[in-house]
Formats: sequence, C-alpha cells, structure tokens
Amino acid sequence: MKLKSFAKLAILTLSLSILGCSTGPIKPSTKPPVDVKIIAMNDFHGYLNRSDNAELFLMDPDNPGKVATVKVGGASYVASLVKKLKSENNNSIVVGAGDFIGASPAISSFTQDEATINVMGEIGLEVSAVGNHEFDRGKKELLRLQNGGCAPGKEIGRETCIKNREFKGAKFQYLAANVIDDDTNQTLLPSTYIKKFNGVTVGFVGLTLRGTPKATRGAVGLTFNDEIEVINSHAAKFKGQGIEAVVVLIHQGGGTTAATLNDKSCPGLSGEIVPLVQGLKNVDVVVSGHTHREYVCTDKKTGILLTQANYYGNVITDINLQIEPGKGVINKRANNLPVITDQNKKVPKGYAVLSKDADIDREVQMYDDLSKKKRSAIQGYIAAPLPMITIEGTTARNNNAEHLMGDAIADAYLASAPKEAKADLAFINAGGVRSGLNTAGPITYDNLFGIAPFGNNLFYVDLTGEQLIRLLEEQWEGANCRNKPLMKNNVNMCGRMLQPSSTLTYKWDVTRGPGKDFGKGNLVIVDSVRIQGEPLDMKKKYRIVTNSFLAEDGGDNYTVFKQGAGLQDMGVVDIEAMVNYFNRYPASSPMPPPKRRISCDTCPKFY
Repeated sequence: MKLKSFAKLAILTLSLSILGCSTGPIKPSTKPPVDVKIIAMNDFHGYLNRSDNAELFLMDPDNPGKVATVKVGGASYVASLVKKLKSENNNSIVVGAGDFIGASPAISSFTQDEATINVMGEIGLEVSAVGNHEFDRGKKELLRLQNGGCAPGKEIGRETCIKNREFKGAKFQYLAANVIDDDTNQTLLPSTYIKKFNGVTVGFVGLTLRGTPKATRGAVGLTFNDEIEVINSHAAKFKGQGIEAVVVLIHQGGGTTAATLNDKSCPGLSGEIVPLVQGLKNVDVVVSGHTHREYVCTDKKTGILLTQANYYGNVITDINLQIEPGKGVINKRANNLPVITDQNKKVPKGYAVLSKDADIDREVQMYDDLSKKKRSAIQGYIAAPLPMITIEGTTARNNNAEHLMGDAIADAYLASAPKEAKADLAFINAGGVRSGLNTAGPITYDNLFGIAPFGNNLFYVDLTGEQLIRLLEEQWEGANCRNKPLMKNNVNMCGRMLQPSSTLTYKWDVTRGPGKDFGKGNLVIVDSVRIQGEPLDMKKKYRIVTNSFLAEDGGDNYTVFKQGAGLQDMGVVDIEAMVNYFNRYPASSPMPPPKRRISCDTCPKFY
C-alpha cells in the first residue's frame, strides 16, 4: 500500500522498529508527569449536517431529578467542540473507533463519502480504527479513500473529486490490525499508530469486530482475526519498547441502562465489549463503537477505562491521561460531552452551547449545494410522524422494538414485489432503518435516503412456516442479544427485531427468557401468528421479500434466510421501492401511520 506522507512513513518505521529492534524498557525518569488529551468519536456515518432533531438527555445539577433535553449534532458544531478541547492542552490527539462513513445520508453518499473523509480531516481527526461500514464498498474502495484518487466510473466534480477536481485521500490514518488481505496475507492497513507528547509516548492499536463479514457485504477477500489475541500481541510489544500508554481503538461495543448522559456508574453494562476488555493485558484505555451507545466505565477486573461516544456526531469523549515518563499512566479520566446546538436554550451547569465553525460550515454547505436539488424533491406526504423508538436517556435506536418507520419500509418492500411473485410478507432488519420521520407533511428524497442509505437490492425467498418461527426466534438468540444488550425495569430486553409488513402479526413473551443459544429460543407465541389474517401453517411455504443483506448473506445473525428456497433478485433497489411507495401518497391523501404488528404483553413499555 502506498504511503502518502512523511508522517505515515515515520509511523511505519517506528512500528517496524518495535517489531524487530526492541531494546527493552526505558529507565524510569525523574521528569514530571505529562497530561495528554485524547478526543474520541465513533459511528459518525456521514452525518455532516443534522435535520432530524436529534436529542440527548442531561442531568441538571441545579435541579436534582430533573432531566434537560438538548438538540445535538452536525459537523460544524463537532469542529467547534474539538477546537475548544484541543485549546485546553497542546498534547492532544483526535481519534476514532470506526464507521465514520457507510450507511451515510445523501450529502455524503452522493460523493462516495469523500465529503466526510475530507471534513473529518479538516476537523483534525488523526487516526481511526476501521468499522464494519468502512468495508461496505469493498477493500479497493476503502484503500482509495485512504490513499486518494477519483472513484472509477463516477462523474468528476459532481460524484467524485469534488474539491478542485481531485481527491487526495484521508488526512487521517485508518488502522486495521486484525484485517488480513487474502491476496497479500498482510494487514490491509497499518495496525498501530504511535505519537510522542512532550517526552512520553502513546501507542494506538486499531481494529474492528471479528464478525464484520456478517455485518457488511463488502468484506470479501479479507480475513478478520481474533480481537483479543491481536490487541495483546501489539500491547506487549508496545510495553516492551517502553511506550508508556496503550490505547485501543476498536469498532465493537456494548451498552448500559443509564437514563442520562455520563452516568459513570455504568448500570447494566453488557455486550461483546465486556469479555473482550476483560481479556486484555497491558492496555490503559479502550475507545469503542459499533453499538451506538454512550458510556464512560472502568472495568473492575483490569482497571481499563472504556468509552463510547453515542453516534452521528452527537457526543465527543474527552479522555485525559496523566503519564509519568518511563513509568506509565498514573491517572485517567473521561467525560462524554454533548455537541449542543440549541442556540437560545439555557443548558445545565457544566455544559456549553456551541456555535458553528465557519470554515467547516462552508465546506459542508458546498457538499450540501451539490446534491440539494435531487435531495429536496418531494416524494410523498405522511399524515403523522413515523418515529424511531430510542433507548431512554439517549438518541440510540432501540433495536428490540417495532418502529413505525420500520413498518412502513417493510410495507414498501412488499409493495415492490411483482404481482406474479405472490409475495406473502416482508422484513427489514432494525439496523437497516437509520432514522425516522419526525414531522407530518412532505417527505423528500433526502428524508428517504437518510432512512435507508444502503442501496441494497431486494430479493424474495421461500420459507416454511416452521422456518419462519425459527427466523423470528433468532431475533432474541445468541449474538443478537450479546450485540444489542438492553435492560429495562430489570427485564432483559436484548436483541434485534425484524420490522414486518402489515401482512404478518404475532405475539411474543419476554418471560420465556431471551439470550438462549441459537436454535433454542421459544419466545414466539406460535398460535398468535397470522399471515394475511390466516393462522400459520407450519408446513406451507411463504414467500418473503427482504434486502440482499438478509436474503443473500443471512446478515445480523439471521441464518434461516440462507436455508430458504427459490432465492430471486427482484431487480429493485431499496430506495427505489421506498420512493415508489411514498409516491402513492399526495398532499391530498397523506399516508396514515401503520398499525402495529407485534405485541408483547409481558414486556416493559417503551412508548
């Protein structure tokens, strides 16, 4: 892989010296401790500007028990907060835990995500782990975004190489310590990044979750190695070289049941990141991502500081390390800071309302103007909002809930099937619904693209009634519970819920216990299942419309899809299906909100 700058050459040279020329730990120094600030983000997903009224919930120290709600997000506001934090300490670095691109709204996707890569570089991002969505367009495209060059087959100046008809590549370095390119048997991108701060050295290891091939269709030709083994190997080499602090940037995460930002008691912390952190050695800090949650926690077993900063640029993590030269980290603390945009709102003590950074705002506006005409075209009207259900206290999507927006997309999927296909029902995965429609009235192409930005083809596949029940059980089994943990009122509500079309209704019972191994769940009340109003026939074949991520890949651990028969590409892309569906509803006859399809009498209520 071609390195573009002296800085990258220096990084690689130092990394090689660690691997092959170790001289042993450096001797303790009598120099005073050095304060280092690490400014961390994750899961930005190309949200350069925010129009979805994203909110966070803050505790108000002047009014105990009262929660303040603030609007958050937007790259120009992120830039202002980063600039403020960097001004507090010259020994600063901006880092990421992946998914800065992919599943992006049109303002970024229409430029092959070059817009976000450019803006993040201007904001000051210096190094980031790769996330699963960085692989959405395949390894060649990821390397192009890192190294530069125009996207093949795209219109220069409009779809690629927007700035001065060239694209120089990321100003920051992507890391992929556990991602092996099968063609070369080498890591696709560098594994580590090393930086000196006034006499002390911090080593960063960057990587993504081993299950990335299940979370994106673009991970072809790549092998993803065990996270713990890879991290511990690099951390040991760092320590052997005398590097005083080791920070892991990893696209993997968990969640807590906290109701407000910055609850450092970390109630109910769970998820794949927990055993991963507990298996690490010689690591001081883990900056995590992927689960779109917010937390600052200290692992009791290892003492490792674990953080995550929500998603879409809503939050930035301010990590402060006190490092003694020749010894290591002697103190560490962190806070999650909301990117508050409410210009006329009084916010609780300790928080600040931000103004736009003018330079970043101009750049975002340039990208916005390029695609505004297409994005602003009205596609239909809705009679009432179609919101996402969020996890209380955060803007994180609740993946184990039925969303009106998800219902509407599933209905659009089903409506896109040709009549001769005789499709019975449709599903979209919860992770495929990126946002909701929070205001009644006109719906633009930009709205729809922001909800479903993946460009997945739609397929149909045949499953028996027995297989359908097994598919529904996978919502709450195994990895789907571990990846999407959630406790409410001491009830385990973990999982990922498939969003169904109106032709499927059923009930489930949480008291039967989610989280069982795959193949052993029994939460669906089978007698309640109805397809097009008729009781389920366990032996009958039902034709199901869904996206390629589920149908072809069995993505998000829905393995039953790959056991189906008669898999057929319908020749329709998801965004086309949504546009055609919403076009049915003019201003004179707006779309009514969908009726709910799933019920759980034993579940705590989210709405």
